[in-house]
Amino acid sequence: GGRATCPLEPYSHPVAGAVACVRVLPGRCVAVGDELLVSYRHLPELPEARLPPWYAAQLNLRAEDGYYAQLRRAPPRVVFEAPSAAEPKATVRVVEHGPWRVLWVGRVEQGMTFHERQEGTEEGRGESPPALVPLAVGFDYQRTMVAAAAALTARFGASPPPPPHALVVGLGAGSCAAALHALGCAVTAFEYDAAVLAAAASAHGVRFERLSRRAGGAGFDPPPRHRKGPRPLCVCEADAAEADAWGRAAFDLALLDAYDGRGDVPAHLQREPFLEGLSRVLRPGGFALANLWNGSDRARAECARFAAKLRAAVGRVYVLRVAGHEQNVILLACRPGERQGSESTCDVLRERLAAAAAAAATDCPEPALVQTIRSCASSLTEWSECEA
Repeated sequence: GGRATCPLEPYSHPVAGAVACVRVLPGRCVAVGDELLVSYRHLPELPEARLPPWYAAQLNLRAEDGYYAQLRRAPPRVVFEAPSAAEPKATVRVVEHGPWRVLWVGRVEQGMTFHERQEGTEEGRGESPPALVPLAVGFDYQRTMVAAAAALTARFGASPPPPPHALVVGLGAGSCAAALHALGCAVTAFEYDAAVLAAAASAHGVRFERLSRRAGGAGFDPPPRHRKGPRPLCVCEADAAEADAWGRAAFDLALLDAYDGRGDVPAHLQREPFLEGLSRVLRPGGFALANLWNGSDRARAECARFAAKLRAAVGRVYVLRVAGHEQNVILLACRPGERQGSESTCDVLRERLAAAAAAAATDCPEPALVQTIRSCASSLTEWSECEA
C-alpha cells in the first residue's frame, strides 16, 4: 500500500501479447539496486479469469485471511439489522462479503460464518440462500477453541466416544456452537441478546431449539427427545451468570466466548461466583476454554488474575497460542478426574492433541481446522511457564 513504489498493470506487448508490467509510480524514485515494492490494489478489480493463482487461492481460504481477502474484493451487503436487546443504543447487524457473513454488535465484530451457494440456486429469486458450512470457522481464535475442544474430546477417528455435552457461553454468530454440533457434540449455548439470536438463526443459518426456563427459574427444561437423529443444538436466552441458570445440567467442556458491545468480556463472567458455578457443572475430567486479549501490560495483568481465579475454581491452567495473533491467548482449565492423581499434564494433553491431529488429517474435510489442531499440539504450555 503506502510504501509501494510501483503498481502491477496490464500491458499489451507487441510480441508477447497481454502481459503484466511494473511501472514506477509518479513522484517515486527507484535507485539502481533498490527493491521494487509492488502495490496489488488493482487485484480486487480484476475479473475472475485474470486473477493470479496465489490471489485466487487467498480468496478461497476458509479462514480469517480468506475473509480479509474477500473484504477488499466483495462489496458489503447488509443481510440483517435490528436494535440490540441487551446493549443500549447498539445495532445488531450482519454484513455479507462474498461467502462470509459477519456479525456486528455496535462497532464490534462478534463472529462470522462461511456460506456456500447451493448448486443451481440464486438468492433473491425464491431459491434457497447460501448454506452454512459449520466446520469453516473463520476467526482464528474461535477455530483454536473449537479445534482444541474437538481434539480433547476425541471427535476424530473411526470410533469416537459418546457425544460430550458442550456449554457455549455467548452464541454470537453461532460459529463455535455450530462447529461443535457438526462434530458430534451435544451443545447448549447461552445468549442474552434476543437480536443476536435472531441474527444467528435468520442470517447465519444456525439451526437451534430454544430451551424453556423451568418453573421457579432453576435451570431449563431439556428439549423433547427426538426418536431419530442427534440431539439438536439448544440455546437458552439468558445470561449464563444468572443464579441457577444451569440448573442440574452437567457438561464435559465449556467455551467462554462472550463479549459486550465494547468488545470486552463482561466483568461478571470473570468473577469467582461464575467460575465456581462453572466448576460445579463441569464433570470430572472436563475442561473450560476462554479467549482473552493479551496485547498490553494491563491486559496481561488482567489475564494473569483471571488465570489464577480459573485455576482456583476449576484446576490446572494451560495456554494455547493463536497462530498469527500473538496478542490473543486461549486459556485451557482442566478439572481433575475422579481418580486421585488423574490431573491432565502438559505432556498428556500434547499427546492427545497430536493424536487427534493425525486422525483429523484423514477424517476432517477442513484443512484449516486440521492445521489448527497441529498448532495447538505444538503451542500448548502450562500457564505458570508463561506468567513471567
